[in-house]
Amino acid sequence: MAEPTAVENRTLLRRTLITMSAMVGGCVVVVGMITLIAVAIVGKASSAQAEPEQNAPASGALVPASNVHGSMPGPKAPPAPPANRR
Repeated sequence: MAEPTAVENRTLLRRTLITMSAMVGGCVVVVGMITLIAVAIVGKASSAQAEPEQNAPASGALVPASNVHGSMPGPKAPPAPPANRR
């Protein structure tokens, strides 16, 4: 005959696993819903920005990386003095 504590431990383990499964499942559902909502919002925002670019004519012009933001306002910095070579 089995001891009563062994049956109680098995029942406790089963209840613990069921509770843990319910908690993990609930977290998966909540995180999944948040992810779906975020993907829908970002998808709408990025598609709204992409539409004007699709209608614009393709110019094929490349902007050099050194002049992306234009020239800096104000006076230009003086050139560096030449290095002394001895």
